[in-house]
Formats: sequence, structure tokens, C-alpha cells
Amino acid sequence: MVRIRTLGLLSALLTLVIALAAVAVFNNDGSAATAPGAAATSASAVPQNTTTGAAAAPNQRPGVPAKGRLYIGVDAAPVTVSRFTQQVGIAQPAVLGGYVSKGGQVNGVLAEVRNLPGTAPMVSWAVDFTKTLSDGSQDAYLEQQAGVVAAYSKPVFIRLDWEMNSTWQDGWSEPEVSPAQYIAAWRHVVEVFHRSGAVNAAFVWCPNVGQWNDDPFTAWYPGDSFVDWIGADAYPHQSGGANVLTEAGGLNQMARFAGAHNRPMMLAEWGVTSPDPDTAWLFDLVFEWADKYPQTVKALIYFDYVGTSGDHLLVDHPNGAAEFKYLIAEHSGALTSMLQPGTGH
Repeated sequence: MVRIRTLGLLSALLTLVIALAAVAVFNNDGSAATAPGAAATSASAVPQNTTTGAAAAPNQRPGVPAKGRLYIGVDAAPVTVSRFTQQVGIAQPAVLGGYVSKGGQVNGVLAEVRNLPGTAPMVSWAVDFTKTLSDGSQDAYLEQQAGVVAAYSKPVFIRLDWEMNSTWQDGWSEPEVSPAQYIAAWRHVVEVFHRSGAVNAAFVWCPNVGQWNDDPFTAWYPGDSFVDWIGADAYPHQSGGANVLTEAGGLNQMARFAGAHNRPMMLAEWGVTSPDPDTAWLFDLVFEWADKYPQTVKALIYFDYVGTSGDHLLVDHPNGAAEFKYLIAEHSGALTSMLQPGTGH
């Protein structure tokens, strides 16, 4: 944002001179910001805009909501977004997620959000980590995607190769890819984006809850200099109750890990799953968990799809949808647009 200060209305000429001399660019928290077009730098050890409650300025990463505030978002097909927003009683989601398959183009996800002011795209991008990336053989493709993100110029989340600590992600989980291979490949992708000027991209490192092999989720962490947000995917089942919170690699452990690394956290995929009964318990569980970590948990992104493990669509779970709508309305920190002001820390 550009703010112009003047000392008075002495004359049109004097006003113009003073105004031009006092032009400054500010972050949402009022501190001086890097001007658009400045040289890209490597990832900071602390995320940008950690005291804001709204989106970052153009050419910056998404803002991080203030303590107790969190973005409400959705992973959904473009044609079903309006149905979701109607069900939960919001005008738009703060974050809209879409998926890009291996070798695919990120511009499709960005295009769906471009005309939604206050909504940031989250690109869940599949990159084949079985290939050696550090030799530069894939750089032409990576640079092309980075250029598209940079040209978008507004804040973007990049959820790169999620659920890596599982055994089912073809191309970036065990046994095909080890934690060391994953970390090296992840770092290379981030480095390509930074040197390509895509400083508006926030990289979301997103394990699945639980421990699925001998390596804990922490073994896959690329390091603070290469991660902007920490995510988690979790689909609690009524039969398991709160185990998703307390198990090894559960949401509580992940939230504490994110807090220890001074990283905001998002629940990047979650949802009710048929044939579980259509009740309110899951939505209460998730919001209570978020409220337990007000300094850390900053986004809840609902998975509004029919997935491989069941039907998560809110339209098929009206009781759950009603509770979700109620919780959003009652939660004083719920942000349904990235343009809403924050309360500060």
C-alpha cells in the first residue's frame, strides 16, 4: 500500500512536493516493506507479515493472521465453491485450494482465484521427487511455473508434495523417496522460485497425521529457511474420536512442532467422511483444537470433494454443514477474506 502524507494545504505545488517526498511503502502492520520489483532473497528464518490479519501487499507472501484469528478456506472444484460458501454462510473463502498433477501447470488454479479479491489460491502441486532435481535437469519446468506465480503478483500458497510421510504418494513418499531425497528436492524447488523472483509464494510443508512408517513426520522437514507454513491433513473418524489429536504424529504434536519453529500452521485437508454419521462432533473437534493453539493455528481448509476414502461433500452432510456455519459465525477470529483487518498480537 502507498500512503502519502502532507504537511498542509499551503499551495498545490507545495503539497505535491511534500507528498512526493513522503511516499512510503508499508506492510499491513505498518512497518517498511520491500518495494515491488525488489530483488528476491532466500527464505527468511521467520515468515513475512507475522503480525497481520489480512493479505500481504502485492509481490509478498500471504499475511499471517494475528493471535486467535484464522483463515477459513476450502479445497473444492471451481463449480462447487459457491455451493460451499452458501452452506457455511460466507461470501467467499479466504483460501481456495486446487490441485496440479505431476508435470502440470499451476496457472489453472491461479486463474480460478484471480477475480476473487480477498481470496488467496493454494496450489497443491505434485512434483516428481524420484528424479534428481539438484542437477538442474528439471529447472526449465520449475522456472516456468515460478514465472507464472511471480507474474500473478498476489499472495499464493504452494503446498508442494503433501503427505510425504505416508506410503501412498506416488513420486514423493517411501519406499520410492527417502526423507533425505525429499528434503534435497524440496529445497531445490524453493531455491528455483526465489531466484526466479516468485517472492509472493508461501511454501506449505504438509504431512499427514499419524506415523505411517519408521520415520516420524519430523524426519521430512526441509528446515526453517525453506518452509513458510506447516500444514497437516487429517480426517478424523467418529470411531477414533480424539485419537487424531493425541496419537504419535497427531495434530497436537504437529501444532507444538510448528510453534517451536515459529511457523503458522494450517489444517490443509479435513472433513467429515461417510459412512460416519452426519453429526456436529468433527467440526467442534477441529475448532476446539484450533482455539487451543491461537498463536499457531492460522487456517482451516475444508476438503469439499468425494475422495478416495469416502464422501466429504458438505452438501451430503447437512447437520455438519449447519454446525460449520454456526462455528464460523460465532468464532470472533474467523477470517473469510484475506482483506479483513487483524487484531494484532
